Amino acid sequence: MSAVDAAQPGAARGWFALLLLAPFQFIFGLIYSWGAIAPAIHLQSGWSHATLNLAFSLTPLALLPSVVFAGRQLARISPKTLLAAALALFTAGGVIAIAWNSPLPFMLGYSIIALGVGAGLSTAACIALVARLYPARRGSLGGGLLALYGMSSTVSAPVFDSLNAQLGWRPALAVLLLGYAALGWLAWLRLPATSPAVSSKGSATRITLWHMVRHARLRWALIGVLAAAPLGSASFAAIGQLSRGLGFSASFAVAAVSLMALGNGLGRLGFGILADALGARFSRNAVLAINAVAGLLLLTAWHGAGPRLFAVYPLLIGLSFGGMAGKLPALASYVVEQGHADSAFGLLFGTFALASFLGPLANAAVGMNAALNILAVCAFGACLPALFGR
Repeated sequence: MSAVDAAQPGAARGWFALLLLAPFQFIFGLIYSWGAIAPAIHLQSGWSHATLNLAFSLTPLALLPSVVFAGRQLARISPKTLLAAALALFTAGGVIAIAWNSPLPFMLGYSIIALGVGAGLSTAACIALVARLYPARRGSLGGGLLALYGMSSTVSAPVFDSLNAQLGWRPALAVLLLGYAALGWLAWLRLPATSPAVSSKGSATRITLWHMVRHARLRWALIGVLAAAPLGSASFAAIGQLSRGLGFSASFAVAAVSLMALGNGLGRLGFGILADALGARFSRNAVLAINAVAGLLLLTAWHGAGPRLFAVYPLLIGLSFGGMAGKLPALASYVVEQGHADSAFGLLFGTFALASFLGPLANAAVGMNAALNILAVCAFGACLPALFGR
């Protein structure tokens, strides 16, 4: 009997296993609630905005090597074991962050250990477990989990705000971290055990990262993500300022943030489903096309040819940015042979995390106007893999 058969004797138990992965998306998706947490820290502790921005930026930087490492390790260890390591890091990092009312321990514990390294291990493990239990629905179910990860702030931010109003930011965050850690360990105890990845010959295989990157399909996929995703992350960071700069009202600027978040969640789920229905390559090409259209709308609006067209930009760029992540589980199995899909996903998602960091960095380095113009042009170049038929 295979590991999947042993873990999934019935459909009900199989779907229960999927539900048990949902808490991990809220746990490690806590980074997306930074917009609610950072102002409270600034107001009550006086930490500078530069320090808080650095704390946010450290998370995708730490996530990059950890998700690549996790993808490699899944050839030898089970997803459940990797999730245990992720939860241990989240728990230990949370304790370090809260124990001292100081920026350095907070950034080390919260930004790097808990939500950076921990999230990298968790993301790779959750996608791998979905692939083991539901191989025919890797795209839709993996995209669904990533959608929960991206939209977790709809729960975490209000909970933190409520606790903060009563307790202050440190006790509020401590309660949230402790509650999530407890929920995670309870879910982990009920997760089925699955085996490490195996090749078609039945034995675990490992190849070097350099050998994988030399694979033409994977190389083009990495280039596409790196070229396309920074436009979305830069827009997330500057959408309010961008909306006002184009003459839209303050109320629209606020609504634009929600529209981007909605598009982000819909894109992660929708393009995962699309990958299962029409293939990973089609889903990838559709995301890149929408991203390029969003870039064209932005350039058109910014240079005065059609500023009103910008009204649809927040939803469109959120959809493409979310779709960029949602298509990755299925794309990973498309660009390399099946036995190395976990390693490919680690590389792809790590590149997505790096691209998510580079967008806001470009805003800070050369200014919002120049950065968005450059990144919109890069979005057009990201369509090259489709043109070359990769």
